[in-house]
Amino acid sequence: MMFPRLTTGRRPLVLGAVTAAALVSAGCSGVATDDTAADEGETFTFTLSTGAQEGTPNAAVQDWYLDAVEEATEGRVSFERTTNESLCAAPEVVECVRDGRAQIGVTVPDYTPQYFPSTSMVSIPFLTTNSQASMETLYQLHLEDGPAKAVMDQNGLHHVGTWPVGRILIGTEEQVSSPEDLDGLSMRASGPIVQQLLTDSGASIQAVTASESYEAVQRGVLEAVGGTIDFPVNYGLMELLPYWSDPGIGQYSTFGMWFSQDAYDSLPEDLRETVDGVTEELNTGAGIEAFNDQAADQCQQMLDAPTVEDLTMWDESVTQAWEEESLESSKQAWVELASSQGLEDAQAVLDEYVAGYTDLEDVAYDDAILACVDEFASQ
Repeated sequence: MMFPRLTTGRRPLVLGAVTAAALVSAGCSGVATDDTAADEGETFTFTLSTGAQEGTPNAAVQDWYLDAVEEATEGRVSFERTTNESLCAAPEVVECVRDGRAQIGVTVPDYTPQYFPSTSMVSIPFLTTNSQASMETLYQLHLEDGPAKAVMDQNGLHHVGTWPVGRILIGTEEQVSSPEDLDGLSMRASGPIVQQLLTDSGASIQAVTASESYEAVQRGVLEAVGGTIDFPVNYGLMELLPYWSDPGIGQYSTFGMWFSQDAYDSLPEDLRETVDGVTEELNTGAGIEAFNDQAADQCQQMLDAPTVEDLTMWDESVTQAWEEESLESSKQAWVELASSQGLEDAQAVLDEYVAGYTDLEDVAYDDAILACVDEFASQ
């Protein structure tokens, strides 16, 4: 299936009003602050619950969207911005949104995979390498009245965006260069199918979130960490683990952002159209651009860190053999898992994702991690 690329132009505001009762039912404020605001329509303040660490590319995507919505709506929609895990822990963000403590949430869907089977195909090893193609394809899947949108509706969520967190790196105390080297290691990783792949290689996967990883390594609970470049840099793990390598798995997990359906539905039609326009812009390029802008200095921080011995890429022949051995079984495992989590016709959803991703696979995308591997190699 081919997904058309969308283009976003200037979005006019058509001013309207909404009743106070509707606002109360949505769990958000709708009080005009002065006579001018009252003339222009009711205002809405939505509370954010986030698991995005400040200073990471994922926080940059989140902040771009919040800023852009506030600007496009001329302040009629604003956000009460809480900091990372200050309102709810990262694995609890979705419940925070579902029960009304927040109206918009940002976190790793894999922490609560039962709510997000329609986005977890990114965790299929070796399937996804272009973040822009993946983000845009997932956006299109959730626009249409199909199984992906239905599972969000069932959970009371309105999909905003889902983007890959970056290529998976493996941080270790000793250098590793093949799946066999992982045998026996106590390891943190997210993404249900990647976790299974690593388990099949002999790693012992521990249920540790990103923010808990540093302490877990420090205490000896973990000997290895699987995560993107945020882990050595923003979570400080390059202080503890000197060797980092890219095994060639590609994208392995995502961050997601969604409104509660009640909050989204509380907006009058003109504001929904404006918010939808910003959402389209986020998914068709602006989100990944914000991600990459923030990621630009992460490599230099690794290069400058005296505790980092190396960042390497596994030999292509090793990665290719691993892919040939596991890709098809990983796809089937995802279909079975997503089906068990309530995604109807999971195979068809995966087929649509692969087709849409393939159509967009050549869209421009600069991978900061691959560039960083090259920087280390040229030292």
